[in-house]
Amino acid sequence: MRFATRSRPRAAPPARPLRRAREQRRAGYGVLLLCFLFAWPPATVVDEVELDSLEPELPVAGPSSHETLPEEVVPLRYDLQLTLDPERSTTFEGHVSIHLNITRETSSIMFNARNLVLESIVLFQAIEQLQPAEVLKDAGWERVTLHFREALSPGNAVLQISYAGEMGKDMAGLYTSRYKSRRGWKTLALTQFEAIDARRMLPCWDEPSRKAVFALSVVVPAELMAVSNMPAASETTLERGKRRITFLDTPRMSSYLLALAVGRFDTIQAQTVNGTLIRVLTMPGQAAQGTFALSVAARALSYYEEYFGVPFPLPKLDMLAAPDFAAGAMENWGLVIYREVDLLCNETTVGVARKVRIATVVTHELSHMWFGNLVTMEWWDQLWLNEGFANWMQTQAVDVLFPEWHIWEQYVVEEQSRALQLDALRSSHPVEVPIRRAKEVDEVFDAISYCKGGSVVRMVNGVLGKELFRKGLGLYMRRFAYRNTDSTDLWSCWEEVSGMPLMAMMSSWTKQQGFPVLMVNETKTSRTGGSSRLLLSQRWFLADGSEEPEEGNHKKLWQIPLLPGPGGTDDHLIMESPEMRWEKKDGFLKFNFGQVAPYRVLYDSSLYGSLSQALRNGQVNALDRIGLLLDALAFAKQGKLPMAQLLGLVSAYKGEKSTHVWQALSEVLSTLHRMASFAESSFSALTDAVGNGMLRDALQEVGIAASAKETDLTRHKRALILRLMAMYLPKDKALAEEAKLRFERWLNAQDLQDTLPDDLKTSIFKIVLTNAETDAPYNALRRYARRTDIPQAVRLSIYTALGSAKRKDLRMKTLDMATGGRSGVRLQDIMYPVQGVSQADPDGAQLAWRWFIQRRRSIMARLKGANVRLLGVVIQLAAGAVPDKAHANAVEAFFQQHPVPGLERSIAQVVENVRTDAKFMMRFEDEMQGEEMKELLKGFEL
Repeated sequence: MRFATRSRPRAAPPARPLRRAREQRRAGYGVLLLCFLFAWPPATVVDEVELDSLEPELPVAGPSSHETLPEEVVPLRYDLQLTLDPERSTTFEGHVSIHLNITRETSSIMFNARNLVLESIVLFQAIEQLQPAEVLKDAGWERVTLHFREALSPGNAVLQISYAGEMGKDMAGLYTSRYKSRRGWKTLALTQFEAIDARRMLPCWDEPSRKAVFALSVVVPAELMAVSNMPAASETTLERGKRRITFLDTPRMSSYLLALAVGRFDTIQAQTVNGTLIRVLTMPGQAAQGTFALSVAARALSYYEEYFGVPFPLPKLDMLAAPDFAAGAMENWGLVIYREVDLLCNETTVGVARKVRIATVVTHELSHMWFGNLVTMEWWDQLWLNEGFANWMQTQAVDVLFPEWHIWEQYVVEEQSRALQLDALRSSHPVEVPIRRAKEVDEVFDAISYCKGGSVVRMVNGVLGKELFRKGLGLYMRRFAYRNTDSTDLWSCWEEVSGMPLMAMMSSWTKQQGFPVLMVNETKTSRTGGSSRLLLSQRWFLADGSEEPEEGNHKKLWQIPLLPGPGGTDDHLIMESPEMRWEKKDGFLKFNFGQVAPYRVLYDSSLYGSLSQALRNGQVNALDRIGLLLDALAFAKQGKLPMAQLLGLVSAYKGEKSTHVWQALSEVLSTLHRMASFAESSFSALTDAVGNGMLRDALQEVGIAASAKETDLTRHKRALILRLMAMYLPKDKALAEEAKLRFERWLNAQDLQDTLPDDLKTSIFKIVLTNAETDAPYNALRRYARRTDIPQAVRLSIYTALGSAKRKDLRMKTLDMATGGRSGVRLQDIMYPVQGVSQADPDGAQLAWRWFIQRRRSIMARLKGANVRLLGVVIQLAAGAVPDKAHANAVEAFFQQHPVPGLERSIAQVVENVRTDAKFMMRFEDEMQGEEMKELLKGFEL
């Protein structure tokens, strides 16, 4: 592991680009070898040795445990030439001249390659032309080693390689994607390289710290368009209907940021106030749906330039909506690629949640143009530096662009909450997680790197204040532009501008797994009133309520910003010890005021009572109403808070006005509904109390029909409440009739999509399917989803809703959509049918797991070669929905017998979550019985 305190030499500033090497003639190539094999003609390679099954001891970079390529050879520049025609062939040809700096004498060169047929390899150094005496290929490590008969002298050299490859359909490397246009099915080619898939398109040093300049030219059919990180420098017409497009040199950057797309695109464009050209590229006929994202991008790019104090480094920015894309989006420098659903929308019908999602995804990716692309993490154990900061920055930018959305309230409900849920597991990991092999990084593209990382950044902003925080970021950008860093570089910049000692504080949050619970107990009350004494203590918060294990007499300790409010005078007081005393003034007191830091606070009963009273009196702001509610749910799941107290708190939110507090209520009420549905004995009592006593009034207040003048947040609240109604009272007669009427009107007036707003579709579909007496609604939705002219967001609503069909055979048909075939979903959408069934009810949860066991081979075959995170999501949905200890044991045993490399941690988290939920369900069922609880539930109807 590369420790944060270790000093190391810094990379030099970007070198002046070397002169472009002459284009080399392409040699013919033989049969492509797939499945991680490499092959070269004997005429080029003197001796070829296969090492597929070996894992040799490899040189590592510096005194760390990172298994990186040797440091003796450093890439400076890639002159890359590709020939491809995605509409006619899945193969491509490549030739690359890699300009190298050999830092010390060596007789070998090692680089990354995967699924490439290397046809000729020549090294030019000084006046010599050298061919390797031996080529060692290692498919397991995805590395190629060239051995030369004589040692290579320090200095510059050029490695030229001609090769061929194949474009797969697995959404990794250079791959193909099909879509249906007015002229039939068409194919485009595009790239997805993060974390380690640039090596699928070209031989390279595929590590973030090996930054280089990329000079790309492509030969494509004349009717196709090619876009990359940089604008085209020239275009040349060739014979046989081809043309060569040569792009400007990129800045010095990491290999995973290189990007290319070749196909037929429609475009719309705008300019920032500083003159940067921004385009949205779509499949033909979809460009108008990119208007909202284009507007967000133009405003966000200008805001970031002003915020960071550093101009956008490239002359243009393209944003491409891809029909098939594994992630939500990817921040390739100058060519950001998105799923269509995360970039495109019809502004007149788009749901508010989807609109907010598009805005946050665009601002997330554009923040990477600086934080991640201009300044890049040195190794994958610092992934959080990229993703955690972008997680915070996306919210900061959207809050500036759309202040009416109150996006920081949503941040606490969604991002911070996700971080705390995952980090409360023993199977979690630190923000700065040790990554030995680059392949291991797939498992940490999770809520810890993104959401906890972002929450930690938000905490620093709260402690330093906005101006010092921003000043430190500007210093960081200027000091480390085009270079690689780790966390300590960022802490140092903030320390330099503020004079505050942040290193130790931040290490307790990023190098240590988990987070604390701050326990607040009243120890003494003044006889004359006006003040009381509190004992504050901290311990590791664990989701299942278990105690922190003794580890060599050492217990976890955090430096906690207490952030008391309202009106606290010691806003920046940091609790560094296990316990401390606090003098409390009269009135209610809440620590972590504004939910600024990622920890929970547990008050004793007397203090909890005063907080509840302040809540009822309207004295608590929305952020803290959210925090109190989500903390209470977490403590109830632990067994630290009685169910009666949780439900009493929930009842205090009756009549709640804030949309995002309703979002938090939705999280709590969904959890309680799930527990009640499995417990059965408590189901009707809870659903009647919440549905009739809370939800009916809320729906009546907002109404089911939108008005022309209402705000986005009102629309979003309606969607949240209707979702809960579809869960708690799906068979309510009036609701079922209204849903059926709106469904049929929408189905019969497909050109008038405003008859059923997008943000209500999933709930309406579920209510209709729950009450359907025939298969007609189910079949109608299946047919509709197969249309090629509907927005992707609507298609996903259908996939999710289909699981609400009551019959087992229809649910199995829904699940089998995930396995592909003629009626299947796209690979990128494989999780949605599984989610719909597994989360429908207890029968669906159990059916989804049985289906996974039965179809495991088909699922694995379909996902072979794709990013392992897609499979991880399917497993989480299929295996994680039954809150039962025996089920947890069965899941654990199954994956011990059928292990999934790369998902060991994720599967352990699924099992631990199921065990935690099983404990909670048992407590829930016990505590929901009795006359006291019945009386409490009646309180919902007051």
